[in-house]
Amino acid sequence: MEEALMQVTLSVDVPHLGARIKAAVEASGKSPTVVAAMAEMSVANLYRIMSEETKSIPRETLKRLSEVLQAGFDDEVIRALLAEIQAGETNS
Repeated sequence: MEEALMQVTLSVDVPHLGARIKAAVEASGKSPTVVAAMAEMSVANLYRIMSEETKSIPRETLKRLSEVLQAGFDDEVIRALLAEIQAGETNS
């Protein structure tokens, strides 16, 4: 019998993430078009993220952006999520 798997989606707030991604793109010396291509995403989506027009970003997309820009955005999300979990445990 095949094991049934269910994906759980978690949410964490990371202030000004889009602005920091934009700064990393600018500091990288790469154009947004090149960054988007390397991160396997559309340029329009990258612009929506950088302008913080979009309010969520898939973790896989953030991981790819972190790799392309050599930035720790995914690590930052993990730390924020762990902090939320720990705060929830102390409030329980």
